[in-house]
Amino acid sequence: MPSNKSKLRLYADECFPFPSVTKLKSKGISIIHAHDIKKTGISDRQHLKISKRLNRVLITLDRDFLGYSPESLTDHPGVIVISAGTAVSVEIDKICEKMINRINPDFIKESLIVVTKVKITKKKL
Repeated sequence: MPSNKSKLRLYADECFPFPSVTKLKSKGISIIHAHDIKKTGISDRQHLKISKRLNRVLITLDRDFLGYSPESLTDHPGVIVISAGTAVSVEIDKICEKMINRINPDFIKESLIVVTKVKITKKKL
């Protein structure tokens, strides 16, 4: 999983914290938050469709995405579920720091990736 920070383009759903979005932007990651495009209060499936339309990897804390079918990610840039055990930005930032140094768009494409404090797992869908 070589680094490819400059090409990682993310779409953060509404449960992903603003301070973590700001931190990722400071690291050179292109990221749009749902709030930026007035897409709050919508369903997970709608966030999935928006990220596909924008050609951006969906990044979320929402573990509901772990139950989605493989067809949901066909021709999709992919989904990253950050599993921090907390919504505290400092902890999420630590996990994201590890992630941006190890994940590239080709690894994520049409996949669900779970990132924790200790590992990065590509889920078989």
